[in-house]
Amino acid sequence: MAFGNHGLPDSRGLTASGGIATPSEMEQAKARPRVAVVGKSRSILTWFEDLQQGFQEAGAEVLGIGTQALNAAERWAEKREGRRDLENPAVVDRMIAELENFAPDLVVFQNRGGLVNSAWERLAPSLKNTHVVGWLCDHMGGVPHGQEACFDQVYYFDSGCIPALEKFYGSAAPLSFLPLAVNPERYPWMGDRPRKPAVVFAGKCSQHRRALFDRVKSEGLPIEVFGPGCRDFLRPWRGRRISSGSLAKIYASYLGCLSPLQPGNTECGLNLRAFEAPCSGGAVLYPEVPDLPLCFEPGKEVIGYDDFAGLAVAIRHLLANPEYADQVARAGRERVLAEHTFLHRARRLLGEAGM
Repeated sequence: MAFGNHGLPDSRGLTASGGIATPSEMEQAKARPRVAVVGKSRSILTWFEDLQQGFQEAGAEVLGIGTQALNAAERWAEKREGRRDLENPAVVDRMIAELENFAPDLVVFQNRGGLVNSAWERLAPSLKNTHVVGWLCDHMGGVPHGQEACFDQVYYFDSGCIPALEKFYGSAAPLSFLPLAVNPERYPWMGDRPRKPAVVFAGKCSQHRRALFDRVKSEGLPIEVFGPGCRDFLRPWRGRRISSGSLAKIYASYLGCLSPLQPGNTECGLNLRAFEAPCSGGAVLYPEVPDLPLCFEPGKEVIGYDDFAGLAVAIRHLLANPEYADQVARAGRERVLAEHTFLHRARRLLGEAGM
């Protein structure tokens, strides 16, 4: 999947409409970096598509390369050999062909600290003159066995990843903090609607999270929950997967949005919800993890808490001072739009790659 940009031609000299580019248009195209984003397409998370859009808005020509089996030959190889993702040689065959045809200046591997040895050995010749980076979106306690430390730079969203990455790459580990982000088109401002006198959670309701929600209820505090695993037997529709448009409305319709950590996925950093909710008008309640003040000002742009007692106090404060929810939501959105969109992330990745 390739993204064009504002009618400018691609590397083949064709405009978005398929016409032949003029010499002037070709000169503009030569200055445009070519970026390949490698990740999981068609996921419940949209950061694969959103990062591509960010690069497009930054002026790059963009190619998205999915790592799951996308055609019959790849699915058959996966079934026959029991190897998925970059361990599937048929997937790697496709990637090599796409990379050699596109000739990117920058390749971003999403949610990877390194690459499987067998895949890197085959991909490396196609990436000799290319800046190759990884960007983690899940906490990493250790790099899986059999991987190659092959990236020019590794970006992590959670500082809890640092020990594992330093052990993997050595003392001169090329590490940089790069938080997650939001696509404002998916989460437009809806914060002018009336807010229900309750807090809300919208997302995957794991056992760990349900235990927290049950505890909130046991304190007599109003909470509503949406998303897979919520176990709302009286309103089963609330357990369905939620679109970004519906999430935006939910976030903006309550006094506060809970964004509890998911152990194993996030330890010290901020999840996507921490950026999506304020963008659409939600006042976020987030644990006071080490990375929180690197992204928001607690108390002004986000509501931090350090334990359950602190969370209960924060919820009671919102119930007694509903205007505070609007203040936090507006300040949070202002920070998000100023610093935390995928366009910001794309510009930084391009800049640090010298483009």
